[in-house]
Amino acid sequence: MHIPLAWHRKTGLNGGHVLPAASPMSRSLILRSLWLPSLILGIGVVLALALVSLSAWRAESRMQIMQSHMQHILALQRLAQTIGQDALRPIDPATPLSPTTRQALDSQLTQILNADHYRATHTPIVLKQLRRDIALPGASHATMLDALNQIRQRITAETTAHATLVSVVQQSSQLEFKLTLALAAGLPLLILAILFLLRHQVSVPLRDLGQLMRGLSRQNYASAPTQHAGAMIKPLLLRYNHLVSRLSELEAEHQNRETTLEQQVRDASGTLLAQQQRLAQAEKLATVGEVAAGIAHELRNPLSGIQLALVNLRSETTSSDHLERLDLVLDELNRINRLLNGLLDQARHRPEAASTVNLAELCQAVAALARYQLPAQIRLETQVPEALNCLLPADGLRQALLNLILNARNALGSAPGIIRLQAQRSEAHNIELTVSDNGPGFPAVLLSSAARPFLSGHENGTGLGLAVTRRFINGLGGQLSLSNQPGGGARVSLRIPCPSVSEST
Repeated sequence: MHIPLAWHRKTGLNGGHVLPAASPMSRSLILRSLWLPSLILGIGVVLALALVSLSAWRAESRMQIMQSHMQHILALQRLAQTIGQDALRPIDPATPLSPTTRQALDSQLTQILNADHYRATHTPIVLKQLRRDIALPGASHATMLDALNQIRQRITAETTAHATLVSVVQQSSQLEFKLTLALAAGLPLLILAILFLLRHQVSVPLRDLGQLMRGLSRQNYASAPTQHAGAMIKPLLLRYNHLVSRLSELEAEHQNRETTLEQQVRDASGTLLAQQQRLAQAEKLATVGEVAAGIAHELRNPLSGIQLALVNLRSETTSSDHLERLDLVLDELNRINRLLNGLLDQARHRPEAASTVNLAELCQAVAALARYQLPAQIRLETQVPEALNCLLPADGLRQALLNLILNARNALGSAPGIIRLQAQRSEAHNIELTVSDNGPGFPAVLLSSAARPFLSGHENGTGLGLAVTRRFINGLGGQLSLSNQPGGGARVSLRIPCPSVSEST
């Protein structure tokens, strides 16, 4: 692969020599190697100052706590002094306290409780109880003596708690002082270690990169190792590796381009041929439709004569068996006339109107007609719920089911067999009609072609029966599917929307 001249100019490669164009990159890396350690050093200094500031702030907070607690102890001492002055006077202990004394003591207790600077656990509980005792109407000087003892106990407890607080503050201050000394001593060593590591991670990769750049002009597309590269040199190595990878891919893309273009031309040719086949198939179907419409138009007159003759023959026949057969033939002639009219309507793009159909009656009528066309060794069975009604084009559905039954007869041939016509409600607004047999099943080409016109599974077939049935079902918004049963035989399923299905009990 040849490296473009423009790329040589950009990378500074010419005849295997590195041009001076690479020197700005080196200067940039040198400058980066200077400001990064400076940045690290500045961050270390900021961290040290932050730690010192935090220590000073914590010391100030502790001093405030200690000062507040000392004020709390002094307030308790003042309260004890006030109570002692009143309790030690030569007065009968049973003498009630004056309102002035009660008010002064309650004020002092309220201030101490609101300050909330105690450290001993039971101090607020004792002070609240004293406040309630003094507020009682029967409080006397004896109560004051008891309160004095409790206040002195609280002073002793708070003094002990204050000593503990002073010890904790002293230990915390010593620990912070040691941490500050360790940071001051370890920060320069850490900076030196980082500088040494960064120098190793920058200089070695730069030297390797220079060798790789010299080999690049000789079409050596080796990638630069990035495992031991530093964070500031690693992006450069990653860009170089991306460039080398891209250059190696260009040659492969160039070689694959012609293959891809040839494949695209072959695909386009295949698509064009398939479209031509579909157009030819559409022309065949259009021609068949025109021929069918012409034949339907020509057959209506002779069928009318046949129907009139049968009507006259029926009026002259007295045998009940003959009358039943003649009625069946007349019904089918009427249906043929409707089908012929339907062909003409389809040619005019006027589909058959839907009507309420009882599927059990329709399937029984189709089965009765089909049995006259089946040999004795083939049995036709129907399994359709009696109360299954649906709004459908009756003649179209009858013709579709008859086509499927006759296809099954042709598949069975002269061998004995069973054809089953079944119907059931598959979902809330759908019905499923199935025609199955125990014959040889569908060939693989028919299963893969999805009932294409003029493709049949037996020798004398035209392939139009399944195609017409599929088109009819699709026109109803349904779906026709072909499958082979696990035990042998073919199965055709018709899933048809039926929003007006109703089942009566």
